[in-house]
Amino acid sequence: MLYEIVNMSDPYTIEAMSLDVAAVACAILGGGQYQFRPLEDGGEEIPFFMFGGEDEWCQKHFRETFEQTASRVRKDKMEELADCLDSVLIGHAQDRKTYNNGLELIDDPEKREIWRCLWHDERRSSLNDIGGRAYKIAKNFRESINQFEKAPQ
Repeated sequence: MLYEIVNMSDPYTIEAMSLDVAAVACAILGGGQYQFRPLEDGGEEIPFFMFGGEDEWCQKHFRETFEQTASRVRKDKMEELADCLDSVLIGHAQDRKTYNNGLELIDDPEKREIWRCLWHDERRSSLNDIGGRAYKIAKNFRESINQFEKAPQ
């Protein structure tokens, strides 16, 4: 599902494979101050939670509290959560196509990362660097996954 990240700074979009992962990503990125508006038919909106209501919303959708949802996603869907956060892209939905077309032309992983950084830096006008924050969090999650996989069982 593709979402618009509703915020007071630059426009961003994000992709999520599941609603629970999208909800946790929304909370991680905005601490209740962002909303995820679906850009595809059949998507569920994730509302602002700055004044509460996250437990009721999670009960309605997942039959658990927000804390239980976040714990479950971190335990069972950490890779999916990292992928979701890595999908954050500055710009509107139509900009993703242009970005992805450029990305498809690049085979080298290092150059793909350079393309992402250039795209991001040239379009960001706000000090609130939602994309940069999302990428750092995703990287930290991936490092945690790798450390856990390498740990003796």
